[in-house]
Amino acid sequence: MKKPAERDCLALVPGYSGQAAKLFLSRGGDDRIDGVTVFDLLGHVKLQGSAEEAAAWVGEWLAQEAGNRKARRTQLLAQMFLCKLAGDEKDAFLAAQKPLLGVLAAAGVRSRGVAATSGVARQSLGPNVKKH
Repeated sequence: MKKPAERDCLALVPGYSGQAAKLFLSRGGDDRIDGVTVFDLLGHVKLQGSAEEAAAWVGEWLAQEAGNRKARRTQLLAQMFLCKLAGDEKDAFLAAQKPLLGVLAAAGVRSRGVAATSGVARQSLGPNVKKH
């Protein structure tokens, strides 16, 4: 499987354990959007399916991650990438983000929109840890 294009990145969702899930639109051989792929930070594919299946997977993963929550005050912040596509592809991109936003809200994870190429998107993931 070839590496997905940055323009197809939907979201980056951090977990409490320092892991993260990165969601991309997946494309078939004819370069048409055919679903969503979830990767971990090492680039391993965790799930390929519809936007709803990907959102359900993220919800289950966040529920498992909640057990790793060390401090009750820790607040996760998911990054929802801004769409760089046009036309029907833009509609598919925004439709793929909708179920994920609902799952994140239900899990108590805040989210914000960021541009895929901004420095903000490359900041550290997960809970902030003060270094002494």
